[in-house]
Amino acid sequence: MAKSRDKVKQRRWERLLREKQSSRQSVAAFCRARRVPVHQFYWWQRQLRSCKSAQPSTEFRKDATFVSVRVPLHAPTIELVHPSGCVIRVAAGVDARSLRNVLAALQPTEE
Repeated sequence: MAKSRDKVKQRRWERLLREKQSSRQSVAAFCRARRVPVHQFYWWQRQLRSCKSAQPSTEFRKDATFVSVRVPLHAPTIELVHPSGCVIRVAAGVDARSLRNVLAALQPTEE
């Protein structure tokens, strides 16, 4: 929400949206019972969702675990695992003919 909104209004709509989420009423019935225009309900729903998604999450998960990750300086674009178990790393920009030659060389030969 770009403009500074009336915090009282915002809190009211946050409360209404939570109430609607836990109710079994349709949006129309919910709004009618509270004498709230349906279009305002949807407008506030969009505004508060976009506002919430723009804010970084402050939640901390106790079950979160961290793992060490090593990223190669020049990560390959594609990694192919051939049925024989051979791993082929194909860098961006490789020409198709060279790749075909490598794959053909991996094919079993008939003796």
